[in-house]
Formats: sequence, structure tokens, C-alpha cells
Amino acid sequence: MKKQLLALAAAVLTSASALYAENGMFAGYLPENWTADVVAAVKYNRHYYSSNWHDGGTNTNSAVIKYDADVQGNWHYANWRNLVNLAWGQEYTKGTGTRKSEDKIFWESTVDFNTSEHIKPYMGARFESQFTKSYIYDEDENGKELKHSISCFMDPGYLTEFAGLAFILNDNFSQRLAFANRMTFSDGYGYADDPDTEKEESFKDEPGLESITEFKYNFSDMISFKSRLWAFVNFEGVDEIDGKWENTLSILITPYIEFSFGNEIFYDKDLNKNTQYKDALYFGLTWRWF
Repeated sequence: MKKQLLALAAAVLTSASALYAENGMFAGYLPENWTADVVAAVKYNRHYYSSNWHDGGTNTNSAVIKYDADVQGNWHYANWRNLVNLAWGQEYTKGTGTRKSEDKIFWESTVDFNTSEHIKPYMGARFESQFTKSYIYDEDENGKELKHSISCFMDPGYLTEFAGLAFILNDNFSQRLAFANRMTFSDGYGYADDPDTEKEESFKDEPGLESITEFKYNFSDMISFKSRLWAFVNFEGVDEIDGKWENTLSILITPYIEFSFGNEIFYDKDLNKNTQYKDALYFGLTWRWF
């Protein structure tokens, strides 16, 4: 896995060097009525200690591949925006083995109607899932590792349709409020099951309201920050609120080397009754397409 990622990174870096421009390697091919912010990255971290290393330490390797796109077409009556966020990564720790560290599929397509400068009706759809199986790990009475799958592609899978009003102050800040219908697909792990019924359901339909707050800011050509706060409440009551807050700070050291810090706070009652939290530091190769 490590050799494959390094070979991929080297090949892309070599081909991209001839195409790189100030606004991205493919910026010249973008139509005038379109804007795009598209970045792909391969990031890798490694720690290795010899057997006689006296200060202690554990051998680790981690790698992640990411693709982040925000593409928008602008016309007189409407704007069409597509957000895509893909990520997959693994990490190896001596004594523990290989574990998945990142796995995300996110696609959102939205149409805003230009009825006024700042207040705009909008509608769209969103799809969320993962690429590969996730596991929890345990040991038997003899200390042998056991792993149990807990999710996979489309289990759970989420499809949300929405329509509402957006307040778009400028390119950096927007607030959206919409009627939304959130559908959950789960054919084997019970994420769509209703515990109040005897039958195990594989599909759940939740009408409700959702709010999305987005903020992004470029401190310079090298430093950028973006934040997205999403909340959904179905019509059954306020105790059914789901939410996710994602923040990313990126520092471009050279045109191809980036340091980034991200954190995520997530709550979904169907997955866990407690709030989930993660943060990550990455350093590696990155290339801007637009």
C-alpha cells in the first residue's frame, strides 16, 4: 500500500509540474461563467524506530488520499453548485496492525434561484456514504484478535432532498434553512431500524428541517480556513436533532506541499447517544486543479 501511494504521488507530481498555474493547473479550461475550487492530495506520515532505540516509540505508517471540490456555474436566473468530498486512508501501528483511518463519500448538488441579491430560494440533493467496510476490534479468551464489521458502502447510506431559502452575504458566508427529507439505507447493520417495531427495517424516511452555515476565508494565498455547520431535526421532536461541524485550516508551504489541520464534531442518535469528535494533522503532497 505504501509503495503504491508513493508511486502515485511521484507520478502525479511529475505530470503536474508542467501544468501548474497560479490559480490551478486546469484554470485556463474553466468557462467564464463557472468558478471552481478543486484540490486533490496524497498525504503520508511515518515513524520508524530501531530495536535498540532507547527513548521508546512505536513504528507507525499512515496514508490518506483526498479530493475536495466546490464547483459552481452562474447564470442570469440561477446558480448550480456541486460539492464533492472524497477521502480514504489507512494506518499501520506495530503491535496493532492495519486499521482504516478515513473513509468518506459526500456529494451535494444545489440550485439557487437569483430572485434577489442576498435572499435566494434553493433546492437540491445530497448523498453520503463510505467506500469500504469498517470494523471494531476485540480479543477472545486466548488473546487472539477478533474483528466485527459495523458498516460498509450504503450501509448506512444517506440521501437527502431539500428546498428552502438561503441568505448569501458574499462568497465567504452563507446561511441556509430548508425543509428536508432524509432517507437512510441500511440492509445489514440496523441503522435504519425502528426499535419500537418487531420487524427490522432496512429503510428509514425522515421529513424535517435542516440548517447549513458555511464560512470560508483566505488569510493569504497560502493560508485558508473553511467551516461548515449542519443540523437536521425531524418532525418527531427536538430530541431527534443530528448535527455535524467540520473545520479545516490549510497552509500551503510550496505549490505542492501542504500542512492541514481538521476537526469534526458529530452527533447522530442512531449511531451513538454521545457526541463524537475527531481531529487530524496532515502533511503531504497536494495539487490544485482550479
